[in-house]
Amino acid sequence: MKKCLNVILALLLFLSAAQPAFAAAERRGIDVSQWQGAIHYRQVKDSGIRIVYIKAGEGADSVDPYFERNYRGAKRSRLHVGFYHYVTARTVSQGRRQAHFFASLINEKEMACRPVMDFEQVAGLTKTQANRIALAYLRELQRLTGYKPAVYSDVYDAKTLWNKAVSRYPLWIADYGQERPSSLGNWDTWEGFQYSDKGRIPGISGMVDLDRFQEGIYLSLAERYQHRPRIHHVKKGENLQKIAQHYCTTVLRIVELNRIDYPFSVQPGDTLIIKK
Repeated sequence: MKKCLNVILALLLFLSAAQPAFAAAERRGIDVSQWQGAIHYRQVKDSGIRIVYIKAGEGADSVDPYFERNYRGAKRSRLHVGFYHYVTARTVSQGRRQAHFFASLINEKEMACRPVMDFEQVAGLTKTQANRIALAYLRELQRLTGYKPAVYSDVYDAKTLWNKAVSRYPLWIADYGQERPSSLGNWDTWEGFQYSDKGRIPGISGMVDLDRFQEGIYLSLAERYQHRPRIHHVKKGENLQKIAQHYCTTVLRIVELNRIDYPFSVQPGDTLIIKK
């Protein structure tokens, strides 16, 4: 009997070693974009996935074609949703403008997890330039959403590129084929860990990124229940005065929040973030 128990214990130890070691507080997740196509989110949830990060868009005007579809599907299946944005900025002002675009896409969405800056396109920038753009983007995004954003980075950039100011924001790190990230750079810990880009999950026909997430990737209760900024899409015939009156705010408030330059005019199709 004792020998049998020893064999069973050895088998359990072997099986546990063969599987990714998830800490008790960690949650399984994936991140998706147009490249995953149509997703059956009920099957995704039934497989044990709890968090889905959805690509909202990139740059200052490109929306992921599956952004809305992924959001609706994940919410219907009661998955915990977060959004990420692929940044292409080459200057600080472009970084702020792209943060505004991201905020305009997600500010009216329900989310459980922090918005994420995905700034990988840094070729041709100096380390100083990249950090200035990233910091301007992160600060602007927090100002426009009220949420402290997180930073997505591979191990190499975390180790060699991002400075201590950027590392004050939560880290979602990519390091494929590792049990744990091999380096965190200036960060003390990670809140998201992308450990594979070749995952297979029921409900998704192709490969998908696999992630582990810790509690810090979630928005705090104070963040989630604060008065959130609103989004206004400028219509034909509207001006800042009419818009300000409609929302019981001031033209100056709208101009400052959206960094509108003199002569302070807006055009149909413009997106404004409104705080009373």
